[in-house]
Amino acid sequence: MIKLLRKYGFFPRVAVWELTLRCNLNCRHCGSRAGMARDDELGLHEALKLANELADLKCKFLTLSGGEPLLRKDWPLIAETLVDRGVIVGMVTNGLLWNDEVVQTAKTVGLESVAFSIDGLEENDDHLRRHPGHFRKALDAAIACGRHGLKASVVTTVTQRNLPELEKMREVLAEHGVLRWQLQLGTPTGNMAEHPELVIRPEDMLHIVPLIAAMCRDDKKPKVYPGHDIGYFGDTEEALRAQSDPIPYWLGCSAGCSVIGIESNGNIKGCLSLPSSKEKVDDFVEGNVRGSSLREVWFRKGAFAYNREFTLDNLDGFCRSCEYAEICRGGCTWINFATAGSKRDNPYCYWRQLKLKEARERGEPIPESPTPVRLPVLP
Repeated sequence: MIKLLRKYGFFPRVAVWELTLRCNLNCRHCGSRAGMARDDELGLHEALKLANELADLKCKFLTLSGGEPLLRKDWPLIAETLVDRGVIVGMVTNGLLWNDEVVQTAKTVGLESVAFSIDGLEENDDHLRRHPGHFRKALDAAIACGRHGLKASVVTTVTQRNLPELEKMREVLAEHGVLRWQLQLGTPTGNMAEHPELVIRPEDMLHIVPLIAAMCRDDKKPKVYPGHDIGYFGDTEEALRAQSDPIPYWLGCSAGCSVIGIESNGNIKGCLSLPSSKEKVDDFVEGNVRGSSLREVWFRKGAFAYNREFTLDNLDGFCRSCEYAEICRGGCTWINFATAGSKRDNPYCYWRQLKLKEARERGEPIPESPTPVRLPVLP
């Protein structure tokens, strides 16, 4: 598959831009350890230059993120510049600063939609956010969007606490006018690494993936969109991908191929979720737009090598022997790094867990992974 992608060409069609790392929350699951702004965040002139460079590279979809993007007061100027250049722009926010005035601003600059981070029903969401009242505030923000004709979405990180209430949560979101719902796994990095009681177990994928696939298949609102860390293959695969992909099957991690992540100081990564300075990791930072143009960083020889120069030698354990190895490439790079390090051996793969379950039921030896899996130890 990577050979086909090379032939087609690598272009940053989808971008997620951390406008600031500053945040007004301190969530237990925050992978980027947001809170304080970075010391060297881009100024407005630098941000507008980057916005135009993204448009020049034919970026089609961009999400303004954080931290909390609304804490950057010049966000409307950045968003408007992108929209005027033909980029479809959305935002992910915790909703605490959202009100009718902000909705009007979002409409004026041309945001396509706004996604609010809600991670369970009231008790669990407020616990995860460490902010009593967040759940109600975020739902009120979604209602405000609907009142002004702006599409409201929700992003949910699946944890041990909220897993039992996902179906009920969907009903509540529908009652409040939410149209789209993205589900993603809580990965043991950042703050979440300090809360192992929240982390989904690999064997839980045997329940989670069919549950999400069933929600994807029906026509209820909100429509469900699984994150790229959920899958892969088996009888659920087409349902998981059909909402968002023209080819309804997992085609491998797109970080650095068609996806770009931008940190608030101008660091460029293949995916914003991949770790960098906060985790004392620099492997995934490909350059900085202060020292080079975005084009130079994106097309630099050897850039994003973990995907663009992938070979089967990059895989280990079960992933290396899997029949989908060449097309899947080990699934989500972020999950792989968090659990297996530099070698890709993804314990959260649905197909892997299904095959291990079948082997146990037949009384066959369970294949051992040679890669030590770095999962938090549950108490």
